Amino acid sequence: MLYAITTAKSETTYSNRTKSHSFVSAFFQWAAMQDKEHHLGWTGICLLATAAVLFPLTMTFILLNGAVFSLMIIAMIALVVVMVLNFASMPTRYTIPAFVLGIAIDIAVILTSIFI
Repeated sequence: MLYAITTAKSETTYSNRTKSHSFVSAFFQWAAMQDKEHHLGWTGICLLATAAVLFPLTMTFILLNGAVFSLMIIAMIALVVVMVLNFASMPTRYTIPAFVLGIAIDIAVILTSIFI
């Protein structure tokens, strides 16, 4: 007796995986391009916006709403972080997130001083 075992051919298609970039890697690529082209501009924007606009505005809100010392310290820390990174001429991949963090801290301090 002769037995034949046959199997159906399965066709497998292979596709190349496309690279999916995360938000962090896309940001670092963008920041590297900004560092090459506009490093001085970003330094100026960060220093001017933080020292001349956000910090005095934050201190005004703190002083008008009760002068809570801990909120003053938090606002000063946000200012110092941005200033030190910019004065140290760090790349924009570090200064831009610190600037955004400083803005977020100042907004949080303003809102906290209003609701205390």
